[in-house]
Amino acid sequence: MLLSTPPRKRLVSRTILTLPAFVVVSWLPRILAEDAPSEDGITTLPVTVVTASRTSENPFDVPQSLTIVDRTALERRQALTPNQMLKEEPGIWSVNVPAQGSPILRGQIGNRVLYLWDGVRINNGALFAGPNGYFNQFPVDAVDRIEVLRGSGAVQYGSDAIGGVINIISKQAEFSDTRAIGGDLYGRYGSNNDENTEAFNFHFTDQRFALSGGMTRQEVGDAHGPKYGALSPSGFNARGGYVNLAVRPVTDQTLHFSYIENERTDVDSYVQSKLNPSGVPRLFNPLERRGIAKADYTIENLGWLSSELKVYGYYQFYDQLRERRNETATSFATTSTDSNQDVLGAGLQNVTKFDKTRFVYGVDYRHEKLDSSLQLTTKNLATGATMRTEPPGNTPDGTYEVFSAFLSSEYRPGDCLLLTGGVRFERTHLHSRPEELDVIPNAGYTLDDLQVDESWNSVVWNVGSILHLSRSWDLTANIGTAFRAPTYSDLLSAGTPVFSSRIASVPSPELDPEKSITYELGTRVHGERFSGSLTGYYTKLDDVIVQIESGTVDIPGQGTFIATQRGNAGKAYVAGAELAVAYKPAPDWTLFANATYTYGQNETGDVPLRFIPPFNGTFGLRYESPTGRWWAEITEVWATRLTRHAPEDEQDAGFSRDPAYGSPNTTNNKPLRDNFDIPGFWVTNVRGGVKVWERAGRSLALTLDLNNIFDTRYREAYAQQQLEAPGFGAVIGARLTF
Repeated sequence: MLLSTPPRKRLVSRTILTLPAFVVVSWLPRILAEDAPSEDGITTLPVTVVTASRTSENPFDVPQSLTIVDRTALERRQALTPNQMLKEEPGIWSVNVPAQGSPILRGQIGNRVLYLWDGVRINNGALFAGPNGYFNQFPVDAVDRIEVLRGSGAVQYGSDAIGGVINIISKQAEFSDTRAIGGDLYGRYGSNNDENTEAFNFHFTDQRFALSGGMTRQEVGDAHGPKYGALSPSGFNARGGYVNLAVRPVTDQTLHFSYIENERTDVDSYVQSKLNPSGVPRLFNPLERRGIAKADYTIENLGWLSSELKVYGYYQFYDQLRERRNETATSFATTSTDSNQDVLGAGLQNVTKFDKTRFVYGVDYRHEKLDSSLQLTTKNLATGATMRTEPPGNTPDGTYEVFSAFLSSEYRPGDCLLLTGGVRFERTHLHSRPEELDVIPNAGYTLDDLQVDESWNSVVWNVGSILHLSRSWDLTANIGTAFRAPTYSDLLSAGTPVFSSRIASVPSPELDPEKSITYELGTRVHGERFSGSLTGYYTKLDDVIVQIESGTVDIPGQGTFIATQRGNAGKAYVAGAELAVAYKPAPDWTLFANATYTYGQNETGDVPLRFIPPFNGTFGLRYESPTGRWWAEITEVWATRLTRHAPEDEQDAGFSRDPAYGSPNTTNNKPLRDNFDIPGFWVTNVRGGVKVWERAGRSLALTLDLNNIFDTRYREAYAQQQLEAPGFGAVIGARLTF
């Protein structure tokens, strides 16, 4: 959502403008004249962001591109997953796949986008490069808002933040002068996938304690398309909860403890689901479980050397059971992968202010213990006999350690200019402990190749500026470098990805970090009646880790696949423009629109880059009653035809006529289009809400979303698990606040 003015005058963003640029330019002087802020402080924002600089910050003091999806927007959209909470936002390509939580930021996906939960990084040394479900593994009703930093965030957070940083902020209570106890009950039903979501939240606050927490449960069935009906299997079950406790022992000091846990079971995957003759799905995740515990102590106003000193530590675990089932005429083989990840982290951060200058600096350390195991269960279909073995090809166990030191600064030489800059040093150490059974025989590598004890040193920097042309019009510029350190998945994994049924990876033990530099220039307007932003960027990528075919490989229980190894063979670039505007023709009406254009090229192969979304956007109209009792909006979500595809996409199940049959081929599962295009679409959504009852801080609110009201048939690019996107569906939710 576009940054805006106070709630009573807020201009909601999320929009496209498809009018020619000369029309916008011709309107701008008149709009600025109408919307020049008055002396009542209209430019003072009631909200701050923390993701851009790791500390509380006015979002208009950030030269980089920001998206804030607040609680109001989340309540209106009633999203099924955190990934879907980002739909309709500029610069973000988010698809309707429950099991896949991989938003694309500026042409980057997977481990080139950094995910955070309350500032704790979710990416780790096991995360792979393609679409993954990491971002979806959180209770949906624990989310207070999502902050998205588009573009390089490496100075602030280190490795992986090439395309951007997505930080989920949990619901937290604030200290109050008088004792307050309350909470809410929430329930909703979605007709398209027979979704049932229930949640309970509570809070207790006074002058020294602020306690909040809650639980969420979800049951999600198969999505339904306009033509083919149920896309079976495509559902999941989830349950989770959170607790946040803040204690203020003395003035200016706060101890904060938080814990989040979420468990998803029976996570179905439509992709490759029809490859077994009996109809048993090929891919299945019986269990995914994540937990994060964090404690920090903050001291404010220590003196001229420290306005905010914070010490923090955290522990995170992630467990996953994954099954791949292969059926032949004589046998049924199930390869089970049991993965366990434990992460310990700690750090120190200080904020120092000198007159017109502010410094944010500190150190981070984390230690990751990664292990996994394989089991192959083979059933003889004629006799019913079952044999269990430990097959070769497991990713070796080991550790992944990262140490970082960082410094960010702001300098304001005058009222009209803000200058920013920063630098980070990061050292990554990977140490594997392979066993003989980890090696697939005759696959072209040995046990020695899996013995990795490697360190990488990376230094990144950024510089930026904001020029205030008026109190409501800014020009912004930023240059930032970023990197991505190799992971266990890059170097040592051997196996088949979800998105393809034809290729498999073999270890590639010698890799260097990927590198990037992003140039960004933009303008933004923030007035009473009109707000908007237009940003252009260019990202240059070097030492890109690419897949190179290296023959074939036989994987026990799964079959023969095209073998691919990884190498730092790629040079590429991504360029694009992101536009968002909102205009209030009358106090209760808001017109909003956004548009995102992305172009990516693999310069090494002189071919299109992977995961570049089509030109896309949203426009809509919202009405909010003067009393605040009810609201209604209509949005149009659109995308043009995807006409440029990378050669690797021809292995991608998402480009086949039916992803349930895996990768495209020339016989029974041809590409969706012979030229591998993905058609464009227009989808209409209508939403509304009403406060049925409100009295003395208690209320009952109803929300109704009518999604894809014309039951439009379409497929979203890079949605590997879609035969077609969900058709018409109604989602009705109710929240009782007490």
